[in-house]
Amino acid sequence: MSSLAQSPSSISVLGSKIVGRLRKGLYRHAPRFGLRRVLSEEWEAPRAKIPIHVRPFEPGDEEALFGHRHGEIAPADAVEVNSRLRHIEADIPTAYVAVDESTGTPCYIQWLMGADQNDRIQTHLWGLPRLARNEALLENAYIPPDYRGQRVMPEAMYKIAEKARDLGADYTLTFVPEGNMASLKGCKRAGFDIYSVHDHREYVFGIVQRHTFNVLPKGDPRLSLLAVS
Repeated sequence: MSSLAQSPSSISVLGSKIVGRLRKGLYRHAPRFGLRRVLSEEWEAPRAKIPIHVRPFEPGDEEALFGHRHGEIAPADAVEVNSRLRHIEADIPTAYVAVDESTGTPCYIQWLMGADQNDRIQTHLWGLPRLARNEALLENAYIPPDYRGQRVMPEAMYKIAEKARDLGADYTLTFVPEGNMASLKGCKRAGFDIYSVHDHREYVFGIVQRHTFNVLPKGDPRLSLLAVS
């Protein structure tokens, strides 16, 4: 076989990257809410519709979480999957998975990162702030299609956020697009509240990016957007 030949999987990855770039267009404004959980405040743990427990990611989990990419997959979902695979390749700790206790199947993944990973986060992950020493960051959550609608996210997110105490954190942060109300409400059920705004602007198919992060002042109506869950 010619060294220039590409496997179907590599072609699929390249295609999803191209689609992701084209979707950005010449200009895109994609504001996100920064949410924060104060770890010293008690919060009732949410419950998924299925029994789950949380543990660190293991290499064998990749197929259960992302194996569907080898079949028919929507372009937008392919972009999401590939961004998580790149995070795995970057080896930035720590990825956690939620496991369906009835089958032993991994059904959720999300990374918990502390301030000691700041340099690596800035190198590999676009559009995230540098963390203070008492902050941790939850990012890149993903649920395989077969487990969507099971309310796995709030319980898994709550349990993973609890582990931020082991990193010396007082606060756990995460970021969600302003229009994604389902994810915002899921974060609220996990004990997170809107805290800041990430103003994200992209130019020329995402080649040039601008990021600003601003804590919302007391009394800003956006702070109470999730008051009624």
